[in-house]
Amino acid sequence: MNRLKKCLSLALAIMIIIPSINVFALDDTKEDSKEGTIYGEIKVGDLEFFSPNYAQAEKEEVRKKLEESRNIKLLEKETTANFEVALAYSDGSYKYMDKADTVEDAIKKAETLEKNNEEVKEYQGTIIPAVINAGGEVVYSTNSMGRVWKHINKQPDKTNNNITLVYSNPELKKEFTYINHGYIDDVPIIEDRGNSAKVQINGYNGWLNKNQNSDNYDLVVVPINQVTNPSCYLVKNGYLYHFISNNMTSWNGNGNSIKIGLAPSYLEPNKDYYSYDGHYFYEGRDIQEGLNKLITDLKNDTKENSINPNSPYYSYYQYLPFRTRTSHTAEEINAFINAATKPTSKLRGLGKVLIECQNKYGTNPLLILGLAMNESGNGDSPIAQKNNNLFGIKAYDFDAAGSADSFATPADCVREFCKTYISRGYADPADYRYFGGYFGDKQLGANVKYASDPFWGEKAGQHAFNIDSYFNLTDYNGYQLAIYTGVNKVTDDRGNLLYDINPTVSGWGGYKGNITALTYRETNNLGLYEMFPERTDPLSNGKYNGDYPWKNRGFIRPSNVQLINEVNTPFIPGYNKEDIDKNDEINIEDLAKISVDYNKSSGEQGFKAYLDLNSDGIIDIFDLVKVSKSL
Repeated sequence: MNRLKKCLSLALAIMIIIPSINVFALDDTKEDSKEGTIYGEIKVGDLEFFSPNYAQAEKEEVRKKLEESRNIKLLEKETTANFEVALAYSDGSYKYMDKADTVEDAIKKAETLEKNNEEVKEYQGTIIPAVINAGGEVVYSTNSMGRVWKHINKQPDKTNNNITLVYSNPELKKEFTYINHGYIDDVPIIEDRGNSAKVQINGYNGWLNKNQNSDNYDLVVVPINQVTNPSCYLVKNGYLYHFISNNMTSWNGNGNSIKIGLAPSYLEPNKDYYSYDGHYFYEGRDIQEGLNKLITDLKNDTKENSINPNSPYYSYYQYLPFRTRTSHTAEEINAFINAATKPTSKLRGLGKVLIECQNKYGTNPLLILGLAMNESGNGDSPIAQKNNNLFGIKAYDFDAAGSADSFATPADCVREFCKTYISRGYADPADYRYFGGYFGDKQLGANVKYASDPFWGEKAGQHAFNIDSYFNLTDYNGYQLAIYTGVNKVTDDRGNLLYDINPTVSGWGGYKGNITALTYRETNNLGLYEMFPERTDPLSNGKYNGDYPWKNRGFIRPSNVQLINEVNTPFIPGYNKEDIDKNDEINIEDLAKISVDYNKSSGEQGFKAYLDLNSDGIIDIFDLVKVSKSL
């Protein structure tokens, strides 16, 4: 099922539907409707009082998704009962079977149909029992996907001003993260308890409210046999794209795409791959088979049905820590900005301050610029133009324009953001917003708390990738990234504890699943990895001050650490090759490090490629000469 998707980033929109009460003039004579009646349908856009609600300055992707909501279909109820039980067919039609007063009773009847109905058993998988609420929405089926759809006072929210809370427990008591239904349509349902459902949202398995008896709920259901346009990943011209659906029951290609990065070798062009974490991919002879494999693995907590069960994919710039450098100069960054933006862009001329913040606050300029491009519409959004606010700082969903902070200059905004919001915020294990110092997803990383857009990390990473692409990807895969697979300790060069890596996402410090950047791929003489810590003083000191001394490194045990990317070079971006110990000084100590491994060749155990400065396969006099000339 090859699809040609238009590659547009950002899917900031909302699925809008008409109120779920008093929508249709229900006829009491339908109370005695017979089993087997085919439901009538009505498009939301056909109702005269329905009109998408969005600001004139809203982004094109938002407007398109809002307008697409006109095509969402409702079913015309057959009775006045609170709930009805129906059979859902793969052509999109529904057949009335029964009615019920409560959702619990309706679910029991649907499950009985699944086991005993002859038609369902004969055409297994192509006919699925479903439950329909009073507003003509499907709220349960025996095999289903979920549609994120916020309802307020029993009516679907017509705006994207309100957030949906995602919980870590089915009782909906422990909030973990939040999303906005304007950015997301389809999610796989892992477990459905009637009033709540466990779903996967860009890597995080959490619970959403679907209680039909409450005033507010956030999820409705689509039988899996009626999904025609799910979100997916695809390869085109060597790049991996994430297609985000506007409407999973619409026509193929109705949505927007994010250019993730270079495609892994195990993904083929002209195929749709299904994934809701961006790490493991599934395929099938058709959409239903691919999604069923994915959901089966989610239910069984395994990856065995994926095509890459032992080699998860990590988009480089989405998971590259803020505590890394770029090899690009301020002048080069400005050249890219000028080529990629309009003359009116507030991003223009920021190359110098981005490098300044890298050196002072420990924030990678490509990541910061990529984030700014994503948040500010390339520097031309109303908030950027009016407020010099490039990062959506305090631009809350309910009133972005009215709540956003203002800055005297764009450079002031960059400095404040890098110091306060990243260095002593999202990258500081002492901060409540810390879930990993990188863009990440809804499971770990800044995306957990930074944005209601579940795909914010991918979108910001896309811009960083595009910046580096302008320079032929000279930084791409320049750092060796590693993931914590269990507990660990980050210590300084004297063995003092900086912070712990915890086994679960609880308490202060880092967490299992977090990603770090190593100074070298090889361990040191003590058998430890040297890395760039999130902070350079102990967590016990309290909140980080923001200044980041690059010379101060962290050290971790190699146990419970897994390398996750293939580096392109042993020489990390942002440092001279001759600066062997990466302390921004070239001195006698660098010569000494080469001397210790003198005459070792690439075929020998323990060969350190970063000492082979001319990359000829042997550490010899020519490498010593290169350092000597730089003293």
